[in-house]
Amino acid sequence: MKKFNLQEKVDEILNQLKKYGASAKKLKVYRFTGFGNMIRYYKRKKITEISLNMLDTYLEEMYLDYKSKEFSTWKWQYLRRSCELLKHFVTTDKVEMKPLRPWDYSHGKSTQSVVLDTPTDKQLGDPDNLFVLIWKVRQMLIDYEFTQSSIKHYTSEGLTVILRSHYEAGTETYSEEITDALVAAKRKHYEEGKTSRQSYQNLRKAAYLIKDMRENGNITLKKVPNWNLRIPGDEFANILNDFCNYLKKENRVYESSVPTIRSAVRRFMFGLEDDGIYSVEQLMPITVNRCITKLAANYLSGAGNFLYAVRRFLNYLFDVGITSTNLSSALPETAATKKTFHEPFTDNEVKSLLATPDQSTSIGKRDYAIMLLAVQTGLRACDIVRMKRENIDWRAKKINIVQHKTGIPLSLPLPVESGNAIAEYLLYHRPDCELPYIFICHTGHLRPLKNRSASGMVSKYMRLIGLYDPKKRRSFHSFRRTFGTGLLKNEIPMELIQQLLGHSQMNSMKPYLSVEEEGLKLCALPLIPSDQEVVQE
Repeated sequence: MKKFNLQEKVDEILNQLKKYGASAKKLKVYRFTGFGNMIRYYKRKKITEISLNMLDTYLEEMYLDYKSKEFSTWKWQYLRRSCELLKHFVTTDKVEMKPLRPWDYSHGKSTQSVVLDTPTDKQLGDPDNLFVLIWKVRQMLIDYEFTQSSIKHYTSEGLTVILRSHYEAGTETYSEEITDALVAAKRKHYEEGKTSRQSYQNLRKAAYLIKDMRENGNITLKKVPNWNLRIPGDEFANILNDFCNYLKKENRVYESSVPTIRSAVRRFMFGLEDDGIYSVEQLMPITVNRCITKLAANYLSGAGNFLYAVRRFLNYLFDVGITSTNLSSALPETAATKKTFHEPFTDNEVKSLLATPDQSTSIGKRDYAIMLLAVQTGLRACDIVRMKRENIDWRAKKINIVQHKTGIPLSLPLPVESGNAIAEYLLYHRPDCELPYIFICHTGHLRPLKNRSASGMVSKYMRLIGLYDPKKRRSFHSFRRTFGTGLLKNEIPMELIQQLLGHSQMNSMKPYLSVEEEGLKLCALPLIPSDQEVVQE
């Protein structure tokens, strides 16, 4: 096959992209990451003239590196897109940013795309062919005039994910078992906080649409049934339906509020059933109170709405004569609003987190320096990722910044350990570039870190050591809480703590006071034993 000069073709493509208005950022990514990796690969082999077949071999080798986690998914996507651009340009002399075809991870090559390709006659003759079912679903979404954004999300996070899972299982035939297992795994990731609710819903909706297309030859735009929907027993279910119809008929509440009330009462019924109560005749004030006390703990923002719904339901039971007494008297009159605070890390957890980065790598050195600086200074993530060389006075051992959140200047002592970690990173591990920022991104083209990158880094290390728990709301900011509560434990004056944390108001100290348990315990008054005589003066 005819060969071509790789560097010349890459230069031509980049010039075309620039001519068509590609941003400087995108051009830089293609130059140094997409095409740059390709050029470096062949330079190591001392090859300047390549063929299209050689690109396929290169991409297969890069796929093996990606599979071994040598680099990120982001970089893998740019390597693939660069190959596609180069192939298209060599064969047509045109630069077109077409969507990438799906990658068959079981065979290490690209495969059919539901966006770019149509089913073959052979595929159309098989009613259970998954590619055909998915292609038809997507065409129906277009016919129903779904927005491009919705179609894109259903395709990328749902339809193609299901298609790929079947290919990886070695089949092109629709399998409800494979699909259900995939959705169940995604649901588990969602419950563990490893994926977003939207991503999970897109996959589940796509699975529902494919099943609908297979069974009915069409898709119906109705709500997907709730996940593992639990149904109350017959008696409770009938009473619940009557109660909801009563609310609608009597116009006691807005119709839009009925589903919310129904959901709360269903949860109350499930709590009763979990306690062995399956009939209204078994209800007593003590059972109602016990059930409410247990369920109220599940409402992190307060149980006010839950109590309102249950109270209306119990009043209804009494008003229509189902119960002889009004059991709503067993409910508390009000529910306190709960406050949720980001918890700090314990000393042992901090040690574990700092020991987790692989300091034999440049990224590990960077991550260690960032976390150590955060826990020893209490600086916010936004201030650490924006920190420049000029912000550190090495002779005076001080950090001088203007806080990004408040715009207020802040001067802090630079701890020796943090200073050493930063110096080692700057001298031996930071890539050489003109960026003024101390900490930079090492993947792809060199660029500053973002707040979310720092937060994602901490979450990654928390998962590695088994600390990640979405209910505790711990993240990068927990280092700041750790620093603040540590100062409180050491009886540092509040005014000084306020200065060190860069707070402009004393009220900002409340979260740190509320999570310092040992100090709060000292504020509690002892109870007087019942058998001790109270002496009055």
